[in-house]
Amino acid sequence: MKTVYLCPHCHANLNPNVKIILVASHRRRKGLILLSPQPGNYKYVWDEHLAEVVSPGVKVNFSCPVCHADLTSRANRDFAELFIDSPDKKPKRVLFSRKHGTHATFIEKGDVFAGYGEDVDDFERTNFFGS
Repeated sequence: MKTVYLCPHCHANLNPNVKIILVASHRRRKGLILLSPQPGNYKYVWDEHLAEVVSPGVKVNFSCPVCHADLTSRANRDFAELFIDSPDKKPKRVLFSRKHGTHATFIEKGDVFAGYGEDVDDFERTNFFGS
C-alpha cells in the first residue's frame, strides 16, 4: 500500500503520483520541490533558481502547493511538518529538517518518533510534542 502524505492544514494529498510535491522558498525565490516519499532517501528535484541561493545549512521554507499554508512545525521551527494517512484514520506526523543538507526525518509512532537519516543523532533531545 502506498504511503499518502497530507498537508496538515487542508489535508490535500501531496504525493498523488511518485514524489511528494511542495513549494520551497528562500528569500524572494520560490519554486516546486519533489521529495522522495521513502524515509531516509534524501534525493530531490527542485527549481534551479532556488539552487542558486540555497547553500548547505540555509533554512528553506516549505508550503503546501494546494492551500499555500506554511509547513513549519509549531513544535520545532527547525523542521517542516506533514501528515501520513494511516489505516486508523489518525494521521501520523512526519517532520523533516528545513536546513538544506541536513538529513534528519522523524515519523510519529505512537508516543515516540522514529528517526531516519545520518543527522538524526544531532536531534536526539528534540521535543516534537510541543510541551
